[in-house]
Amino acid sequence: MNNFMKLFAVFVLFVQIQIALSQSNLSPPGPNLIQQLCKSNRYQTLCVSTLNLDPRSKTSDIQGLASISIDATTKKVKESLDYLTSVYKKIGGGGRGDVERYGTCMEEYGAAANRFLPAALGDLKAKKYSLAMSDMKEVVSVPGICEDQFAGYCPLPVTQRNKAVHDIADMTADIIKTFVK
Repeated sequence: MNNFMKLFAVFVLFVQIQIALSQSNLSPPGPNLIQQLCKSNRYQTLCVSTLNLDPRSKTSDIQGLASISIDATTKKVKESLDYLTSVYKKIGGGGRGDVERYGTCMEEYGAAANRFLPAALGDLKAKKYSLAMSDMKEVVSVPGICEDQFAGYCPLPVTQRNKAVHDIADMTADIIKTFVK
């Protein structure tokens, strides 16, 4: 009977090892998963703080964290669009150059908020990761296009907002990149 118990113990150990090896490399939901996901992100600090700010992150898997990141990017894009719209309304009768500059920025940010970010979220949910990545690259380019409109004399608030949008969009693209093999 002693040999049977030893053999049974070895079998149980073997089954436990198999179960451990078959599980995902990523940690369960929560702070450890966020740390692991953000570890290789170019914007590590922004990544950790953005994901930790959302209460959904405590129970989210990696796909959920990517969705949270897209939501945070959408919020930042819409804040910038609202700012640009308010400035545009104030300069309504201003010089044609200012109207065109702000108008171009508003068009770009509007496309990001209304077309590319919803598409990225939809593609992510549909597990079409390459398409989601392509959508996010479009969003990453928006701040640069806006910034180019003000080449040489960009008002500081626009530059700061463009940088904030660029960084969070690029951070989100880095997160989505983890799905693209």
